Amino acid sequence: MQIEKIIFSSQALHMFQSEIETYGVVETGGVMLGYIFEETIYVEKVSNGGSKAIHEYLYFRADNNYIEMFIDMEVANSGGKLRYLGEWHTHPQINPEPSELDLDSLGEIADSTVDFCIGLILGAVDYSTECFWKQSVCIIKNKDSNKFQVIQITRD
Repeated sequence: MQIEKIIFSSQALHMFQSEIETYGVVETGGVMLGYIFEETIYVEKVSNGGSKAIHEYLYFRADNNYIEMFIDMEVANSGGKLRYLGEWHTHPQINPEPSELDLDSLGEIADSTVDFCIGLILGAVDYSTECFWKQSVCIIKNKDSNKFQVIQITRD
């Protein structure tokens, strides 16, 4: 599967903005749900990390129970249209780059999925929705590939 671009819904952009306003440069994150049509990924729903998430300056871990509940509820409410796409989190940078830990985690998640996983990293320093396209990097890891691909980000 060759993905050409990724489009984020208004709900997703609002969640990113809200989480960064709440946590600043302390890392935060969650999961992304959506669907694929032709060569485009559409991110429709984005979660926060949940009430038991761990937020630190250079570390984030979501509340797994909350994340599982969020995924199950949103997939059911969509009638199966939405699926798990991947994870998002922030870095205390303007122009973020994935760390080795980020790439290792993305690879492990991709290996446990049916086909692929995407990882979105947002730069939390001076973040604004208008600069989302410049202050983020989105990568995809296909289950059957050793390579990571950077995906073009588009707003709906």
